[in-house]
Amino acid sequence: MVFRSRGRDVDNVSGHLELCRCIPLPAQSQLTFKLHNPHTKKTVWRSLNASGFAPDGADRRSCKANEFEIKHSGSPSGEESYTIIGSLDKEKTVQVNLTFTRPADSPGFKYGDGPQGGFSVFGRDRAEGKRDGMVVHRFHPLVESSGSIVVEGQIVDAKGDAMFVHAIQGMRPNNVASRWNFAFFTTGGGREVSKLGTVRAVQMEFETTDDYGAQGPKSGRIKTNIGAVYVPKLAQPLIVTGQTHPGGYPALSMSTSVSSATHTSTAHDDFTGYEAPTGIKFEWEGESNAVGGGKVSAVVEKPLSIEVGQGGLIEKVNVLAEIPYLVRKALSAVTGIAPYIFQFHNAAELRLTLPNEEPVVVPGWLFNEATFISP
Repeated sequence: MVFRSRGRDVDNVSGHLELCRCIPLPAQSQLTFKLHNPHTKKTVWRSLNASGFAPDGADRRSCKANEFEIKHSGSPSGEESYTIIGSLDKEKTVQVNLTFTRPADSPGFKYGDGPQGGFSVFGRDRAEGKRDGMVVHRFHPLVESSGSIVVEGQIVDAKGDAMFVHAIQGMRPNNVASRWNFAFFTTGGGREVSKLGTVRAVQMEFETTDDYGAQGPKSGRIKTNIGAVYVPKLAQPLIVTGQTHPGGYPALSMSTSVSSATHTSTAHDDFTGYEAPTGIKFEWEGESNAVGGGKVSAVVEKPLSIEVGQGGLIEKVNVLAEIPYLVRKALSAVTGIAPYIFQFHNAAELRLTLPNEEPVVVPGWLFNEATFISP
């Protein structure tokens, strides 16, 4: 879950909360949390290996652990929420009581119809039990956050804009992808509101390893990109986009939409060893869901930096240092990978073009990640 606070005293604080269920033997569970204040440049990061984890509730959408509890609830109107309560370290210097609510009139999106919508399948045989593996991504971009976070005795109001991602990795992460890009754009947070009001844009892209090319292993990597632009004033979602290139899963390859993440410039980062982005461009184009249809396009572009504290770079996250010990030991021993996540947060402008209209410049905020799993 990603959220941006719009509280009066802590305007534009952003956070990132993830629950990971890792399944080696024995099974382990982990909760990760990050709070970043772009004004003070202070970042609070916690990665908690939970004990006593168990699903809860008849629908198993809730769960409990000794350190935290996540409770799902719904209403007859169709609204639903997740509330997270817990202490994220032994000293209880970071405590959360957060609720993420999806309003009844705010549908999510996935790419593809039916039960298999949102699936990306690896291998030539898509049948369960025969495929090499799969990943699943389903999104709720129009979520609202509320509640509070206590950091060393100081209370942070978590009221703001949020999004929810239901993600499953059905294979070892180093086999899924060599690269990831992620974007979450939202209006508000003290910036001028455009004539379109609330606008959200989401994009997720992964690039396969050399084992999965358009014509099989060693035939060139495939990039698969899924995105959407939400403008509640016009339609929810306004457009859903998807693109796979080159080749790949036929249903995605036949898409006429455009969904792409481009590192417009890069620089070698000595700390991680990767060619990290110093410029990023996210693009969406697809058929409008609003009355009348027509093509809709959007783009957000931003210069970045590979130096923490500059160009919006919050942190270079050493992934292996933040996951449970047994998982870390197994991955590093078997694969030798050194994954890093470059996390950025910047004021940005989304350029949105509607059918038969001049482009609208929408002020907002861009949280984006560039993840490197392997060379």
